[in-house]
Amino acid sequence: MKKLFSFAMVMLMAVMPMIAQRHDYGSTPSGRYDYERSHSRWIRNYYGKDMYFGIRIGPAFSHVGGDAISYANSSKTGLHLGGVVGFELTNRAPVFFETGLSYVNKGGKGDYSSSKLTTSLSYIELPLTFKYIYYTDMGLSIHPLFGGYLAVGVDGSIKNNLIQKKVGAFGKDMKNDEAVEKLGVLPQGGDFPRFKRFDGGLRIGCGVGFSMFYLDMTYDIGLANVSHNDYDSSSNRTLYLNFGVNF
Repeated sequence: MKKLFSFAMVMLMAVMPMIAQRHDYGSTPSGRYDYERSHSRWIRNYYGKDMYFGIRIGPAFSHVGGDAISYANSSKTGLHLGGVVGFELTNRAPVFFETGLSYVNKGGKGDYSSSKLTTSLSYIELPLTFKYIYYTDMGLSIHPLFGGYLAVGVDGSIKNNLIQKKVGAFGKDMKNDEAVEKLGVLPQGGDFPRFKRFDGGLRIGCGVGFSMFYLDMTYDIGLANVSHNDYDSSSNRTLYLNFGVNF
């Protein structure tokens, strides 16, 4: 967690001076970037701005990788919904820093102690990504992106589908008798593992823009150990397909 917090602080410290040192476009020499911004009506409608807001919605395909929580290592589909804001970092290249807040449902499915479990994990996420926008002559723009994310779990459940019992997903590991009574499973080799609320990791992806409409595909690589286990670890893996609009 300390490493992820340090990573986020480094990103913010790198971004803020670049935002503060921006100049007006009129003071820059003409070039390919200025030509593209001034000759496409699609670009003038939106990308002529040095700041934008957007709405994102779409499915999230997730699972929990690693050894500590093996009962959620098969894919599960959830919902991703959020808002973003982007700041242009320099007037010499179309490089933006994008952040915001979003709600996402992660988790996974799997077998455990002769039972079939479905895990749902709801997070509030803070994206911290850098985006380069490449403009084309057809009014389309390509948005490769890279960065990270921080998240906190706000709700979650683990459901035993065979007997229709469920417990909260976040909290300390359940003791043997507690797991049998509340979830109907016999812990394998000790307590039944549950999840920590904090999550964070890397994010990579690419988007496509057309006028104010936007589509992207991103992949989150969790770096935080979301299990309480001190010896084995587990982390979230999530693929997003986002649709949205930018203003």
